[in-house]
Order: sequence, then structure tokens, then C-alpha cells
Amino acid sequence: MTTAWTNPTQIFQYSEPGAELIHKSWNFSDSDYMYQLIGLNGVLEHIARSPKYDITNKTYYFKATGYRFTNLPDVISGIELRLSADRVGRVSDDTIQLCLNDELIGKNTASTSVNPVKVYGGATELWDTEISIPDVMNMSFGIVIRLKSHPNWPHKDTALIRAMELRIH
Repeated sequence: MTTAWTNPTQIFQYSEPGAELIHKSWNFSDSDYMYQLIGLNGVLEHIARSPKYDITNKTYYFKATGYRFTNLPDVISGIELRLSADRVGRVSDDTIQLCLNDELIGKNTASTSVNPVKVYGGATELWDTEISIPDVMNMSFGIVIRLKSHPNWPHKDTALIRAMELRIH
């Protein structure tokens, strides 16, 4: 059994792990899709400690939680994220990772692909976690997303996130 694609009920943003959460308002008015412009232009100029001198423009972290799954399987065999975003052909991933109880869990599945609709995970992919039914039912379970300018073509374009949907297998 597989759940339907499910939208989050809570979305927050923060600048760095451990920073104060700021609630983001989203427009759910069009076919249950959310719309949010996230900017690389002036939003967060990130200068990383590792790798040294990484000055890639990055967005804030977006944490989407409160997924209310129905028809969950008895045992979880996989988790999928469907991220729909207008990436202007140049906005790539920095962080695409599951979260639980305000902690990032499992592996970061970020890629440099700039496809407008990307699916991460799969029917047999658990993101290097030992996730359980009580975990995915927990309102703190969700996904953390951070985007950045493409490493090969730096820029300050913005992206429009349309949906961050999860599905459980």
C-alpha cells in the first residue's frame, strides 16, 4: 500500500541549524499547490567554513512538517519526495533531507539537476534511516530543503517552490 502525495501543514524557515524558526505563509489556493518565491538575491549570502571559500548564494532552510498521511502501509519500505519548483534553469539543490524532532536524519539527496519537477527517494529507498510508522505520523516528521545557485553557473536568480509533497510506501 502507498499513501497519496501529501502536502505539509507547517512550513518554517531558518538561516542555519539551531537558529530561530520563522513561520512562512504559503498560498494553498490553487489545487492544493503551494507557491512561495524564495530568493537567492539578498536573502542569504552564505560563506561556508567547509569547503573553504564557498561563497555560493543559498536560500534559507525550509522545513516542511505536519504531513497527515492516510492509508499508511503496515511496514515502511520507502519514502518519496516530489519537489515542484521553477528553478529558472539555474537553481540547484543544497540540502534535501528528512527531519524528525527538529533533527536532520538520513542522507542528503541533493543534486545539481535543475529539472522543474524532481522525485527523490522511491518505493524501496529509506534515505539511510530506520524510519517507522510512529515516526512518519509524528507532526515533527518532514523534509528540509535548501536551494543554491548552480555551482557551475553562479547567479542570484530566485526560485518558485510549487509543492513539497511526500508519499510513503
